[in-house]
Amino acid sequence: MNIFHKKNKKQRSPNLVPLINIVFLLLIFFMLSGTLSKKDFFEVTPPISKTSAYAEAPELVVLISKENKIALDNTLINIKELEILLSKELKNKDIEEVLIKADGNAKSGILSEVIKHIRNAGIKRAAIVTLSIDKI
Repeated sequence: MNIFHKKNKKQRSPNLVPLINIVFLLLIFFMLSGTLSKKDFFEVTPPISKTSAYAEAPELVVLISKENKIALDNTLINIKELEILLSKELKNKDIEEVLIKADGNAKSGILSEVIKHIRNAGIKRAAIVTLSIDKI
């Protein structure tokens, strides 16, 4: 009986199953927790402002293009339909604020008309998206 004799161990390859499990779990976690941004119906360049505030996640978004076209939640609509559609949305869910993304080259009259229709529909607040001077 030789005490110093080493037994030849069989060469084993590393077990990669736990590593693969962790990689897939991380992949699923980041896929579920990541936020996807929605593309706007048309390109809007907001006007520049000295003040800025962060808007919370709005229930509804109204887009105003530089050609004075209006879209409500990525659906092109007529200005006359805006109040009716907002009233229907207000009946379905409690809406506190509408986010307005107006192009800086749009007519200011269309913006005031949109705000008037929002208020007539019964929604109390309308936030207008602007670009801060600091970010330019």
